[in-house]
Amino acid sequence: MSDYRDPEEKLKIARKRVRAKLDFFKHFISYVVVIAFLAVINNMTYGGYQWWLWPALGWGIGLVMHFFSLFLFKGGELESRLIRKELDNMEDK
Repeated sequence: MSDYRDPEEKLKIARKRVRAKLDFFKHFISYVVVIAFLAVINNMTYGGYQWWLWPALGWGIGLVMHFFSLFLFKGGELESRLIRKELDNMEDK
């Protein structure tokens, strides 16, 4: 059930998906580096209250949502399937 008849269109979609995956990995790497840096600052200046966990949690939620949208819902593929299904339902009526 491929919508990619034109090789140019197929290449364009593949590039878009690869770019989205690379963006996620950049997001993940920056998360790890920044959160590690915050943890080091927290523990070098004041080791009692671990405040760095709050930005780790907030940013981590965003990172998980980015992961879900990219790998679980395949970057808009779910939306495309639902649209196709809705169009098929409209044609049947």
